[in-house]
Amino acid sequence: MKPEINDLIEISRYYGQDKAYVIAGGGNTSYKDDRHLWIKASGVNLGEIDENSFCKLSREKLNEISTRQFSSDAALREEEVKQALLNSRLNPESGLRPSVETSLHNLFGYSFVVHTHSTLVNGLMCSNNAEKDSRRIFGEEALFVPYTDPGYILFKTIEKKILEYRQKFDCDPKIVLIQNHGIFVAADSVDEIKDIYAAVET
Repeated sequence: MKPEINDLIEISRYYGQDKAYVIAGGGNTSYKDDRHLWIKASGVNLGEIDENSFCKLSREKLNEISTRQFSSDAALREEEVKQALLNSRLNPESGLRPSVETSLHNLFGYSFVVHTHSTLVNGLMCSNNAEKDSRRIFGEEALFVPYTDPGYILFKTIEKKILEYRQKFDCDPKIVLIQNHGIFVAADSVDEIKDIYAAVET
């Protein structure tokens, strides 16, 4: 097992066992290298994760989801996207299903991504002044995303915003705040993930 998967297990349990960050075991975590992405399987409790709790996916196939044309019918489109995610698995025999947010994790130019429903952050994200207060507190350090329906539309919205951020700052954001949803933190080490979360909540 790659040492980074051990790190992924550790960081998953670290936040998954803290009720201030998750609701009913929610949230998801991932690690990726150039070719593959490992993400918490759908339905797995973040705080109880082990080495058999991850879907391993082809990043080449995940990248194709970004450019593929899907149905204009919302319900059919989401089913097509789910099937495309299933077809990206490299361990289908496990029976595990990748999170619907897998494509979001693949966007970040960093190895580790930890998405939580932090109580403190969501207090801000669900407020009437979420965008204004986020910009006042974090400035350009965090990317704020107004409420968008979950699923493929949210993925494409964040993809566009990350590309704009990348062009402007020559790097990817390490913090993405999604209104009425939660927070994504990305970095190349789990220690930096912890440092960023600590700074966000200070």
